[in-house]
Amino acid sequence: MSTTALSAAEPPSRWTARLHPVPDPAREVMVIGWHAAFANTPAAGTPLAVFPNLEPGPDPLPVMALVRIEHATAIDTITPDGTRETSWGPDPFGIAKTGISWRLVPAHRDAESRWVIAPGWWAAGGDEAVLSNSVTAHALGAPTVVPVYDHDPHTGNRWAS
Repeated sequence: MSTTALSAAEPPSRWTARLHPVPDPAREVMVIGWHAAFANTPAAGTPLAVFPNLEPGPDPLPVMALVRIEHATAIDTITPDGTRETSWGPDPFGIAKTGISWRLVPAHRDAESRWVIAPGWWAAGGDEAVLSNSVTAHALGAPTVVPVYDHDPHTGNRWAS
């Protein structure tokens, strides 16, 4: 499937994302909202900023959230008077991730009916999502294509809401 075909047709709902690579371009997920995190991946149960005017489709889609992570490393130093100071910055050893990354992660409703990041440890499963214009317009700076973190590395299972 060409990238022209992906960009020419808007997903049926304004809050969906098409998963690819080929050969199954029809797979979609509902992007319910987003969260901006600092330093690390947000934990399960983290509340999401839900997108406005969600239009649920007739068929339920797996629900995911867009997450923006500004990677940083805590750098602890001891001052001359013996107190510890923590600053944040790039990993001084060049091992950890740096910069900003984006991903889709599973989401669900919690006991209070809030949309939150789903429990579990999610890893990139090899799929990418092509986000609709509605999603990228509300999550400022979001790229059009993001990796999908829907794979449980411990069980091998994928997210299904």
